[in-house]
Amino acid sequence: MARGLFRLHTVPRRVQALAALVLLALVVLFTVTGVALWDARSALRAIGHDEGPMVVATNDVYLALSDMDAQVTNVLLTGAERDWLCDVEQDDHKDEAQNETPNGTRGGAPGKTRDGARDGGPPCERSQSRYFYDIRREDAQRAALQAARLAEDDPVRQRTVQSVLDGLHLYDERVQAAMERGGEARHAFGLLPEDAAGEYRAATRIMTEELLPKAGNLTLGGAADVEASYGNPLSRMETGRIWVLALGLAVLAALAGLQIYLAKRFRRVISLFLVAAAVGTAALTAAAASLLATEADYLRMAKEDGFDPVLRLSRTRATAKSLDADRTRALLDPSGADRYDQTYFEKAQAMLYIAEANDLGAYYAMLDERFERHGDDGRRQRSFEGFFGVEAAEAAVRGDRGPVQTLLARYRAYQQNDRRVRVLARGGELEGAARAHVDPRWHYLTHPSFREQDDALDARVVRHQVVVNRMVRDGEGALRPWAWVLPVSALAIAALVVGGVWPRLAEYR
Repeated sequence: MARGLFRLHTVPRRVQALAALVLLALVVLFTVTGVALWDARSALRAIGHDEGPMVVATNDVYLALSDMDAQVTNVLLTGAERDWLCDVEQDDHKDEAQNETPNGTRGGAPGKTRDGARDGGPPCERSQSRYFYDIRREDAQRAALQAARLAEDDPVRQRTVQSVLDGLHLYDERVQAAMERGGEARHAFGLLPEDAAGEYRAATRIMTEELLPKAGNLTLGGAADVEASYGNPLSRMETGRIWVLALGLAVLAALAGLQIYLAKRFRRVISLFLVAAAVGTAALTAAAASLLATEADYLRMAKEDGFDPVLRLSRTRATAKSLDADRTRALLDPSGADRYDQTYFEKAQAMLYIAEANDLGAYYAMLDERFERHGDDGRRQRSFEGFFGVEAAEAAVRGDRGPVQTLLARYRAYQQNDRRVRVLARGGELEGAARAHVDPRWHYLTHPSFREQDDALDARVVRHQVVVNRMVRDGEGALRPWAWVLPVSALAIAALVVGGVWPRLAEYR
């Protein structure tokens, strides 16, 4: 094409053709740069504002559901159903009950009800477990609705979210029935009566076979979308950076060719306008290529050091809550203990995988040995996989082993307590196993070793989420000026090119 342009017969036409070639190269350069920067902006937005938050929201649904189930199992285990049910009144008397004292006067404290009045007893106060259950139920609904809003263009996910909300209502009904049966029986610690256990099994079936799998599928589907929203733009950004450099050199070569032709034909040594255009092109090319490299780093850190660990650790935390509930299920329903042990084992393997362990007993036996092999110096080969294995490997690469070692130690302590609970239950000491499974002082709480593990996971999630927020904020901040820098620079360089050739063309008028 360039050879054809130089065959033009008149000097003005040749100058115009060369100038047009430079301007065309400039248009291509700025178009490619703009597309690459748009890809960077889109990828950061996906991780920080769109698909990323949607995945976190769907995992929050899973986490909230697991929390709800944990509260239910602990209440049924400890025999505190009546405190759970004490706020259950007929709708037409509920408001009155919340504002009357035992003698019928107004002004009772919020949270007090007249549940006791139905059997001649004093008023009771709704339990902490019930409060927390209601809060987490609202959290689950809120997170599900947020996921539905973010996935408004995906009818499949919309239906899945609606199915979760419908299933949540059915789960509430079964839980209520189990609480009523258990409260009527006033059973001993860890010994749920059969009719209450039947209702509980139905609630557990809804939770474990419908709600949690659907919430998990939402999370996995969203994670795949994030992967696509990250991988494709990142690849285009890296390719775009190479094209920006190549096109920048092409523009400089075209400017040099135009300058040489003008110098030879018009006997002018240099055109200051064209020199300025070349300097501006070189500076802009270098700045754009550098920005694209920086944006790629921001994007990688937001995804690999932020979002991926947030999702992995959030799933670990949700899995851990469901795992702890499986142990409670085994205590509440001894007839299904083997089944619950198997699901417990599968979830434990997902958290910290030991290939040689083929059942829960072997897992317990090998766990301590794996921790010893893992060591503290970071030079020993990782001896386990799963969520914790990936986290430990990445922490070793970053030189940030301390918090992960603490997390692993707390998981180990929890499993040691679980081994003790399982041994007691297998030996027929159901009440002792139930008491060993919960907090020794505050029975409505999980065992301290589990809470310490959960707190450590939550702290890691918050830490990595800060990385996501910071990288997205910094990346978007670096891109923001380019919304006007790029077009203004393009117009300025084009004006310099025109300014460089216009005086020469004017000589022929």
